[in-house]
Amino acid sequence: MVWILSAITLLLASVVSADSSSISIPAKSSPPASASTVLARNFLSFSVEFAFWADFAGNKSHPNEFSNNLFANLRAESGGEPIIRIGGNTQDHVTYVADQEQGIINIFNYAYNLDQPQNSSIGPKFWESFNTLDGLQYIFGLNFYKNDSTYAENLRNEVSQSIKQIPADKLHLFEIGNENDYGALSGFRPPDWTQYDYVSEWHNRSRLLEMVNEKRLRFFAPSFCCFNISTNYSFFSPRTVWNSSFGYDRDRWINEVSQHGYISSTSLPNTLQGTLMNHTGVEVGIANFISLNDFHRANGRTFTIGETNSISGQGAFNVSDVFGAALWEIDYSLLIAANNISRIHLHQGTSYRYGSWQPIEVNGTGPLTKPAYYGNVFVARFLGNSGDTQIANFPLEGEHNVAYAAYDGGKLARLAFLNMLEYNGTSQGTRPTTCFSFEAPKGCGSAKLTRLTAPMATSNDTITFGGYAYDYKYAKGKPVKLFEANERISPQKGAFNVEVGASEAVIISLD
Repeated sequence: MVWILSAITLLLASVVSADSSSISIPAKSSPPASASTVLARNFLSFSVEFAFWADFAGNKSHPNEFSNNLFANLRAESGGEPIIRIGGNTQDHVTYVADQEQGIINIFNYAYNLDQPQNSSIGPKFWESFNTLDGLQYIFGLNFYKNDSTYAENLRNEVSQSIKQIPADKLHLFEIGNENDYGALSGFRPPDWTQYDYVSEWHNRSRLLEMVNEKRLRFFAPSFCCFNISTNYSFFSPRTVWNSSFGYDRDRWINEVSQHGYISSTSLPNTLQGTLMNHTGVEVGIANFISLNDFHRANGRTFTIGETNSISGQGAFNVSDVFGAALWEIDYSLLIAANNISRIHLHQGTSYRYGSWQPIEVNGTGPLTKPAYYGNVFVARFLGNSGDTQIANFPLEGEHNVAYAAYDGGKLARLAFLNMLEYNGTSQGTRPTTCFSFEAPKGCGSAKLTRLTAPMATSNDTITFGGYAYDYKYAKGKPVKLFEANERISPQKGAFNVEVGASEAVIISLD
């Protein structure tokens, strides 16, 4: 049973008001009925824009040590191998050129897009990038939109090289096309192109590829971008495409269902507090994912969020690229985990605003560890590496105070508290705090606090997690201790009390 008390108290040490939120954890410390099932160790995974994969991974002669270090940090926390989807919009703009010496050539047209190339060509050396980083698995994104006389050869070459050059235990799945429900609107298919047409084309391509190099392929699909729920089958819908009249998975080759989605879009007015740093916005933002997950689970399918992040269009300046976005990413990832969705792929691109890191120098800046990466490490630490973790969200009053619990082997192990009230420096006065109180489980005499903090919500550096920094400038992304942060608490009158500043988050590890 969970009960919440809310009140306003005056801290004796200052004139700052603080909310007081209390959570009662059952004495037996077992997961509530609302807790998730056991999470996979690779729950926190990534999607990398196809055109920029070589930037993140490097090649045989110049592997990207920075990316390798950052992935190693996450593996150390989770004990699992993240699955990296190599895809996105640019996967549908790729042509294989057998005699091309360079791994990839990106052709930019800034009238088309400032953030992505209009077209790319890849040669056999492109696949070197799949053998430079440790402890990862891959989903390889194939070009669906190419529809000329050479499309079949192009697909078979992409698959053949993938099978040849990516170790079998690292090649998780293939994906044919990205967000093809947008195909007619984007001009790659005629305006009257329907969902039936899409399914027919998808099947032709999947069957064309079924036995390349004697390898039996399996797929990640449909990777739609939209949540259309119309029952008119002329419209694309992540639900109706599975109707028996389409026979979408008639060959039983789709191993995982993928859906894309973002909290907001760069075409909308976005603010840090209004768009990202509020729990209500996160709840609204994942509602469609939860509904689709329920739908697919009921039909025996595995559902994953194949591409997502804060604000579509590669993120918004001063919203997606600051510390407050790291707090959003924690809330977003953990609420998805608590609702039984099997895996999340956070989308990345070399200079994307919402990226977790910038893997190479661009215009004299970088490489850089971005604020979002600190959110990744926090999530990985909280989920842990026991292999039998369940997550529960404990709803609190208001939009800014957030609480989660992690259970290892059916026993309460950790709690996470977030204070998502936006704080932007001393111009606002003393930093407000919230006191989170929770009942001490029987036999628990103390707890360790690991605090994620920055000077303010709009900071893009000087971020620490438990006193450690992961910035490129210190040790190319390896954790470096900047100060001693040995915070411990003991229960008072049967309860733990934890102070969390505005725009901070903490993990409480119970002894």
